[in-house]
Amino acid sequence: MGLNDYYMLVFTQKGIAELTSPNGNVVGYIRLFNISDSVPVQTFYWESYPVQGAPQRNFLIPLNNGTVLVVNGSSMTVTGRLGVGSATGFIGVAISPDESYAAIADGPSGYVEVVQLSTLKTVWGAFFKGTTGATAFPCDIRWGPDGNTIVIPMKNNGTVDVVSGTTGSVIASASLPISSQPFMLSVNSQGSVLAVELSGNKTDVFYSYPTLKSLGRTSFSISSFSPTRGVFTPDGSYYLEASGSTNVIEVISTGTFTVVNTIDLPTSGSPGLADMEITPDGANAYVVMHGTPSTGGIIYLISLANVSTATGPSGSVPLTTAPAFAIPISEQYGTYLADNVLSPPVTGLHC
Repeated sequence: MGLNDYYMLVFTQKGIAELTSPNGNVVGYIRLFNISDSVPVQTFYWESYPVQGAPQRNFLIPLNNGTVLVVNGSSMTVTGRLGVGSATGFIGVAISPDESYAAIADGPSGYVEVVQLSTLKTVWGAFFKGTTGATAFPCDIRWGPDGNTIVIPMKNNGTVDVVSGTTGSVIASASLPISSQPFMLSVNSQGSVLAVELSGNKTDVFYSYPTLKSLGRTSFSISSFSPTRGVFTPDGSYYLEASGSTNVIEVISTGTFTVVNTIDLPTSGSPGLADMEITPDGANAYVVMHGTPSTGGIIYLISLANVSTATGPSGSVPLTTAPAFAIPISEQYGTYLADNVLSPPVTGLHC
């Protein structure tokens, strides 16, 4: 699959879906729902799909008030909602490797559940609490590549838990100082290494997966660098770590767990890291900068062919909208949406 064989379906902070090509052409848009700029509720940033992107099925769109909206992939209309919490905060959705299930984690409530996408029935759900009874704050969630396990960082417990994808029972757990605050995480495509971002001491730690044996730790020399979201290259040789506070990508060798390159992203009027994932062709990482509803956002492409020596992005996709996350979809699916569902692009569209 090449650069022009897929589209990016961008879900914005305040309720618009925008279709764009990787070369920067906006194809169309649709308003799914409307959330006022004057309230803190918005589409949240943590949504994970397998590398191949999204099929033409239900989308689950997390809002940071504990609500997950169900969007029909054919009509792009809201057809339902799931309630997993009631407070404003971190919420994440991860789609299983076979794209049949969604795992949902709501930090403020501590609730985690797995939902079958075709029926929206709950397979299992559980509250994860600390010793005091307060939420363990599961603020991210990812599937293992085999689809049998799910891994969750428990920020307030200082643990990383691997649980069964079918029952929710804990299979393995790694303990860290609570002050380290395990925050985000990613599993390599080989299913052998887990990277965990620690917001408390601004380092990355690496474990074997799913056994959670310690492999190494990476510190960052840039004092303002705050590791927020990373992604493994398809061959597992490198881990790209993005900072939530600076326009920098640090490239980590998974052989030595040391930083081997720094990629600077251009300073723009659309600051703020939303997400980083791998494109379906495996040739690029894409970094979503969320900006604001008034500035719009931008997607940067990082070529993986020379990731250990690159000094900047290989391309960019400017967005007039403020993205929460972007999901690759096939050219065929994108063409269907453009021809049958979406409105033509509008200059100055913000939301």
